[in-house]
Amino acid sequence: MVDKPDEARCDAVRTLRGCALFQEVDESAVAALAAACRWAMLDRGEVLFHRGETSHGFFVVVSGQVKLSVISPDGRERVIEVIDPGQSFAEATILTPRPYPVTASVLEPARLLCVPAEPVLALIERDPALARQMLSGLSVRLHSLVRDVAAASLETAAGRLIGFLLAEAGDAADGTGAFVVDLRVSKQLLASRLGLRPETLSRALNRLAGDGLLQVSGQRVTVPDLASLRAHAAN
Repeated sequence: MVDKPDEARCDAVRTLRGCALFQEVDESAVAALAAACRWAMLDRGEVLFHRGETSHGFFVVVSGQVKLSVISPDGRERVIEVIDPGQSFAEATILTPRPYPVTASVLEPARLLCVPAEPVLALIERDPALARQMLSGLSVRLHSLVRDVAAASLETAAGRLIGFLLAEAGDAADGTGAFVVDLRVSKQLLASRLGLRPETLSRALNRLAGDGLLQVSGQRVTVPDLASLRAHAAN
């Protein structure tokens, strides 16, 4: 991690302002917090922190991608989440004195804003709006993780894949017509994210493509008709 030069402080303010957590926090408080932040530049494959390390704050991804993962007892990596630009992670660790529960490593060269815990905790005491924003964000993430655990326990490989594609479609998932998903990670990482082996994911993709429900071209997956995909998931 490197100290942020004074001339980049306005960049830190913009980054915090673009983060959902701080959109309701007043300008002076954000400026004070930005002064305490630091920048980190990491190359592909570098580890930001390991599971079990003491937490000192959370992070906002400005560019690149960060992978959050754990290692299972049999030595396999399980990808928990992939963090894209504009998203933050590790916020929950500043609310309780616990170590990081995952390992964070870089998928693509990344620029991160490192937000220390102490000034955030002080800001929470003064501004309940930040606490509400943090709880809201953590609630959304918790629901997503619970959904993933349920899918990994109850659904077939095809069901997990369909659930992922519908989640990527967002609000459009309730509609009809075509939808295109550009996979943000390799199929191997996606398989880990879905709790599948790579070959199992490949078979699920091929099966759904053979049924006319998907068209796969490299990292691009086209759903010709969302209604048909939803109907297949319901069967």
